[in-house]
Amino acid sequence: MQELFDLTGKTAVVTGAGRGIGEGIATLLAEAGANVVCAARSADQIEHTAKTINDAKNQSRAITQPTDVSSRDAMMALAQRAIDEFGRLDIWVNNAGGSLVSAPLAELDTAEWDKTLAVNLSSVFYSVQAAVPHLGEGSAMVNISSLAGLEPFPGSAHYSAAKAGVNMMTKTLSMELGPKTRVNAIMPGFVPTDTVKKALNMSDEDFGPLLEQLQLPAGRLGTPRDIAGLVLYLVAPASEWITGQCIAMSGKP
Repeated sequence: MQELFDLTGKTAVVTGAGRGIGEGIATLLAEAGANVVCAARSADQIEHTAKTINDAKNQSRAITQPTDVSSRDAMMALAQRAIDEFGRLDIWVNNAGGSLVSAPLAELDTAEWDKTLAVNLSSVFYSVQAAVPHLGEGSAMVNISSLAGLEPFPGSAHYSAAKAGVNMMTKTLSMELGPKTRVNAIMPGFVPTDTVKKALNMSDEDFGPLLEQLQLPAGRLGTPRDIAGLVLYLVAPASEWITGQCIAMSGKP
């Protein structure tokens, strides 16, 4: 049973790995045996994630690479860092993204539109060009999308458009890169990370009423560890026959 989730000897790149969902993903992949390249713009945050992994004294090792995912050159350098350090590239997780701006589309600043698409959509395109030349047989890519890519959220059309693009890119890539590389996406529901709290101007005290309003059958809000668990499944041998899927993970039907 253990071999179905064993990542020993594999190398994983995780963007947005400095906190929240990305930190949870990087940590769990390391627990499963993968060496991890932690990427984000904030060097301090990814150093913290890498230290947590390395202090656990598992057989895996973590390194950092400060990266602006909206830069093609930075993404190329990120892939090369993985190869230079570990000699291989098996797993790529596009987790970095988001938008802190909410506005009706007719009033949205053009610069915010461009920024949102660059960070959430173009970054996936850049990652493909950076990673694919190095990905070997049995490799996997996971894109962290959003339910906003499926459902309309007034004030977030720019973000929704970007994530809808990620979903279609995921499906197309699965056909272009198979059978060597599997490509899937996860569409999380509400996971109260610091970034989400800031974007929605919410505090911990707001989550009780929100949970009652959502009436989730799961009975609770999501956690980074929840999302990380599905990432592990999608990059591990256990899911070898799953590709091109955009999986909703929200604690509800």
